[in-house]
Amino acid sequence: MTSVAEQQDLAREQRWNQAWAWAPLGLLLLVSVVWVATGTRGWPERAVTLGIAAGLAGWHWWFVVAHPQWWDRWVWPMAGYFAGLLAFTSVLVLRGDAFQLFVPMCYALAFFTLSGWRAYVGVVAANIPWLVLPATNPRQLLLNLALSTALAVLVGAMIRALGRETVRRRETNAELVAVAAENARLHSLLVERARAAGADGERARLAREIHDTVAQGLTGIVTQLEAIDERAVPPGPVRSRLEIAGGLARTSLVEVRRSIEALRPGPLQDARLGDAVRQAVATWREQYGVAATFTVTGTPQPLHSEVEVTVLRAAQETLSNVGRHAKAQRVDVTLSYMEDVIILDVCDDGTGFSPRQAGGFGLTALRERVRALAGGVGIECAPGGGTAVSVTVPVIGVDR
Repeated sequence: MTSVAEQQDLAREQRWNQAWAWAPLGLLLLVSVVWVATGTRGWPERAVTLGIAAGLAGWHWWFVVAHPQWWDRWVWPMAGYFAGLLAFTSVLVLRGDAFQLFVPMCYALAFFTLSGWRAYVGVVAANIPWLVLPATNPRQLLLNLALSTALAVLVGAMIRALGRETVRRRETNAELVAVAAENARLHSLLVERARAAGADGERARLAREIHDTVAQGLTGIVTQLEAIDERAVPPGPVRSRLEIAGGLARTSLVEVRRSIEALRPGPLQDARLGDAVRQAVATWREQYGVAATFTVTGTPQPLHSEVEVTVLRAAQETLSNVGRHAKAQRVDVTLSYMEDVIILDVCDDGTGFSPRQAGGFGLTALRERVRALAGGVGIECAPGGGTAVSVTVPVIGVDR
């Protein structure tokens, strides 16, 4: 992850490197024009010299401009390039004095194309084009070369130091950006956990309120209705209405208790998901007297509480629908742990129904709950052919 400033620095450095790569070609062209303009030799000899200059240009273009990834990485190919550079330059210097203007570029190219200590050897070797010229005062020439070499080494070392400092600063900035990103991630995680804790607390409070008010009231109504002696109420419209009222009260009480369970995970507080679903299957089997099996496949793993609650509620809702509507003789429940998803399959051999009838509130709420976790609910059914419900939820693991 790079910041905008780092990207700007990298772009600026790339433009600088490209300028250095093309600079020798520009200087060589300028020197060649000056040599042609001031030279007195014939055109055949000029053509040969310009051909050598073109060869130097092609040599530099291939190694430096066309393959920038070779700079400072491929040691021996770039050493060969620098040797060829000095050979071309030496020949050109012998053929025309104007090409001596190109020799200082060899000092810069030594640091530009050679890595480590080899750059300093290249700076010393860059004096070769001067040494091939006939000298009238060898001592003065050597003194000048020594001074120019020392100056080139000093400037090159300073540039190298600045380059290393730039790289160090860039790496430090990258580390700071990474630390900032990690801090932001941890802060987001903390906020998310705080929000989840607040939501769990509010759900628990609502569950307590519903239990202490609506559920208790309905329980009292059911108790009062059951306390009425059937013999005290003769058969007729009154008894019929009392029986209907009792049935409605019991059904409402069951729904309220299911709502309380939906707000408060209950079994998941002390049990793993597989154990909680197994307990739900066992409770349903005792309630409806229908044969029911439960199977776990794959390797169980800790999951996020929302995933576990969603799968458990899916099992409870599906079994409740089977018990109330399917008239089944057997139900098979399978919980499958896979690499990326967890799948709950509930299959019964009941009467089934038309897919157009699969729009009740319970299934709609189940779909919404599963969809909130990027999961899906699949239903395969046909009148008289049983029903298979498959709930797929992504695996969202947590450390427990």
